[in-house]
Amino acid sequence: MDFLRARTKEQIEERQWDIIKACDYLFDEGGYEKVNIKSISEMTTLTRSSIYTYYKTKDEIILDLLSYELAEWKDELIEWCQKTAPLDRLEFSRQFVENLSEKEKMLQHYCLLYSLLEKNCRLEKLVEFKCKAIPVAGTLVQIVMTNFTEYSTEQAGMIVEQMIALVIGLYPVSHVSPKQREAIELSMTGYQTPDFKSVCTKGIEALLGAISS
Repeated sequence: MDFLRARTKEQIEERQWDIIKACDYLFDEGGYEKVNIKSISEMTTLTRSSIYTYYKTKDEIILDLLSYELAEWKDELIEWCQKTAPLDRLEFSRQFVENLSEKEKMLQHYCLLYSLLEKNCRLEKLVEFKCKAIPVAGTLVQIVMTNFTEYSTEQAGMIVEQMIALVIGLYPVSHVSPKQREAIELSMTGYQTPDFKSVCTKGIEALLGAISS
């Protein structure tokens, strides 16, 4: 019941998780625009004022959702690397992109990170997120170094940074909305929407071969 104040860490985390689950559902239903505090309140036992004690904006909720998704992905990547390493550049790129393509919601949320989420979150929430994201980046660096022992930590870090930039730049232009697709057709520019898997695989393979020891 909402009139009972959450006092323990477990109670607080449970309520935050209820909020995050509702946010996740709303995002699935209609994307970023569909998520709002009023709708989340209607889906949970929490009033809007109670939700605001945990999150000041919907962007902070999506940021926490992204934190959970990244943590789960990190564990999956570790398991994948343990089973398959070492791989050559092409096979590493192909399998990595195949795995990434299954994380569509995580990619959608991550592509909002710099344009919306970080701008609309409190500093403390942003710092909290970045502290949680650091181990994910570290895992990616270690996976690159496990598969390609010729790279130093610094070189692997550069590759990972460029991989992330490639993914978040490519995903939005390869996953256009129906309205965007109609505009492309009506404008008769001849523009072809790139295939995410194909272009991303080729891009990562090129990045892995671009830095020599």
